[in-house]
Order: sequence, then C-alpha cells, then structure tokens
Amino acid sequence: MAAAVQPRALGALIALLLRTPREYVLLSGSCPGRALDRYFNQRRFGILKNRLCRGVLVLPEEHAEYLRGRQRHALRTNLRRAASAGIRCEVLSDSRRIADELSVVVRRRWSHLPEAELDACTDVFRARVTRPEMTVTVARDHDGAVLAILAAIVDDSVCAIGFAVATCHEARWALHDHLVRTLISRRVRYLVAADEGLFGALGYPANVQHFQRLLGYELRHVVPSSARRMTRTRRPIASVAVVARRPHR
Repeated sequence: MAAAVQPRALGALIALLLRTPREYVLLSGSCPGRALDRYFNQRRFGILKNRLCRGVLVLPEEHAEYLRGRQRHALRTNLRRAASAGIRCEVLSDSRRIADELSVVVRRRWSHLPEAELDACTDVFRARVTRPEMTVTVARDHDGAVLAILAAIVDDSVCAIGFAVATCHEARWALHDHLVRTLISRRVRYLVAADEGLFGALGYPANVQHFQRLLGYELRHVVPSSARRMTRTRRPIASVAVVARRPHR
C-alpha cells in the first residue's frame, strides 16, 4: 500500500513481481493438503491470493547436500553451537502438552507484555498450533526445558511453516534444521514460509528476511494444484481425445 503512493517504489515492486519465478506444487487430498489448498487460495482484499512472493526453500534429495557450500556457513556454525549446547528436537502429538509448551515459550519470548496481552497471544497461537493439520516440533535444552516451538503443515510434496517462535538463537536454527531433515527423509520437495502478508516474504522484518536467506529461501510465486482439480481438468480433455479417435460411420 505504501508503494502505491510512491511511483518509484511501485515500479520496483512491479518489476520484482514480474521477475520472480513460479513454483508449481501438487497438493494431496489429505487433511494437510486441503488446509494448504485453502491457504493458497485465500483471497486478500477480494483480489490477490496467498501465492505472490512466498519464501520457498527447494529441498535437495540429501541433507548433506543442503548443508554444503559457502552459503551455508552460518547454518553449519549455528548447528554446531546447538549441538554443543545439548539442544535436541522432538515432535509433539499430545494437544495438552503442546498448549503447555507453547505457553512457556510465548511468556518467555514476550515477557515484557502485560498479563492480559500474554493470555490473548497465547490463546491466538494455541488456536493455530492445535489444528488437526499441524505437525508441532519443539527444541529443548539439555535439561529438557522448551526453547522453541514450530508448527507446520506437512503434505506429500510441500510443507508450510505456519508458526514458529524461539527464546534461544541456537534453538531456532536447530529446530528449522530438524524440520528440513524430516522433510528430506519424506521426499518433500518444497518448504514454504507461510504468513499473513499480501506480498509474502516482502512483508517480513529485515532480520527475518536475512535469516531466510541464510537458510536458502528464495522468492517464488507458488501455483498450487490438487490431484482432484487436475483430474477434473484432464477428464474433458480425455473425452475430446476419445471422441476424436472414434472411427466415423
């Protein structure tokens, strides 16, 4: 909206939108797949959908490949620090335990807020992470205290991070890498940083954008397609082809 009243900024935004590559993702008919389909097709201001300029990490076939190269130096360094500190990650499935761990992290992260605001924030985040399509992962210190929590929607070929908060720098890196390892082992191809912004990753603060670049995220316009939608599209085409092949009497 700010760019709309600044001609130069508007021109730069249009140029960026035109230059950004598209990434085509296939969504399954599972609960996570349907949730991602709703997210990507949700309209903003009745016009734009959640597809423009998403932060997308294209995952390789092996985790070692993801860690390789100069661009991953910061990642390797912080993962070594996390390992030295005894930080470990695990997936949680108990909704009550998830709510308790979330409350701890939120209160540590925003301890400066009044009690009423902390309660409101906790309720909002709890409603997001306890949805049935969410996979929740936490990072703990060597004593078992929770340091970070992440909730993601994991489908067959694409995963979207819906919520993440950390109270420790090293735990933040460790938790993301744990998710990457898990996705690579499941042959998931894309990891998307989902958000509520109109232009995706462009709305993130500078520190978050920098963190994403170090992790390997790139701007992509995401174009989703469900198996059911593809079947509906192909069926008329197949019918035409069958008719065309029928011999004339």
